[in-house]
Amino acid sequence: MDIMSNQINQGNKMNSPFSSELPDKILVYQNDKGEGKYIVDSENTGIPAQLNGIRIERLVEAFKSPFQHISVYESTYHGNLLVLDGFIQVTGADYFCYHEMIVHVPMAVIPPTPQTALVIGGGDGAAVNELCKYSCLNKIVWIDIDADVVRLCRKHFPQFFEYHDTRVEYIAMNGADIDFRNEFDIIVVDGADFNDYGADLASQRFMGKLNLALKDEGVITMLGWWAWPYREEHLQIKKLAQAHFQYTHYYWHVDPTMPFGYMGIFLMTDSALAPNIPEHYHRVPEKLLRYYNAELHSASFVLPTCFTKEEGFIHG
Repeated sequence: MDIMSNQINQGNKMNSPFSSELPDKILVYQNDKGEGKYIVDSENTGIPAQLNGIRIERLVEAFKSPFQHISVYESTYHGNLLVLDGFIQVTGADYFCYHEMIVHVPMAVIPPTPQTALVIGGGDGAAVNELCKYSCLNKIVWIDIDADVVRLCRKHFPQFFEYHDTRVEYIAMNGADIDFRNEFDIIVVDGADFNDYGADLASQRFMGKLNLALKDEGVITMLGWWAWPYREEHLQIKKLAQAHFQYTHYYWHVDPTMPFGYMGIFLMTDSALAPNIPEHYHRVPEKLLRYYNAELHSASFVLPTCFTKEEGFIHG
């Protein structure tokens, strides 16, 4: 018989170096072949509609920053994994799927040769790492509110920092408070879930600031939630984007770590480009990539019918 039980009801210390309990939820799965411990994405209220779990071996390090609980686990099959406030963020095994798609898709379509880039969020450093693969960029500004996430990821995910160099300027601040004017060719808004500290990034104010920071022919990519089944959150961001940019596009890609097996990304611009055609693929550092390619670029803009027709969505 297969048995799954909650190891610790109110959180999990697992030899935590700080006194307060972690919000991480650990489930124990048992059958006649043994047992395994799994960390699952946790919701603070109610019963989740779907559990996403990764088998773990041990807690590597945990820390409570001024903003959130940060945990790094060693997993059985996914390498190290990062958990923020009980939610799985990224693993060492498949991080490149999302980060290559949120960076290289816009870099392959932006009309002029890009020279300046801004990353908002992405405390794990992996999106910045992808941008650092482009020699044409001479300035990369990286803004993330939590320097402790950056510190722990630099320590436990060194592959996310392999290509970082002196072009990168890290600023520890709330990304919603940026104040730039016509300065960046590409902006990547990486990973806000639009709750708590991320809520400021789902606002008219922030979208307006993004528009001001972007050059005339620039491109922005931003986490687009899941068009299915989180339709309301998806539409919230889409409507905000459409209010500030002439063109808002949506594409998706496989992401094994995410709860529904995929992730969606918005591409916003005032330039009348064809987002599904990687016209400038020649500038992409193809030999350094593991997921993104020209064929996948075009295919990622082909959406299932249920993504585009309202009656195809599940309403909670």
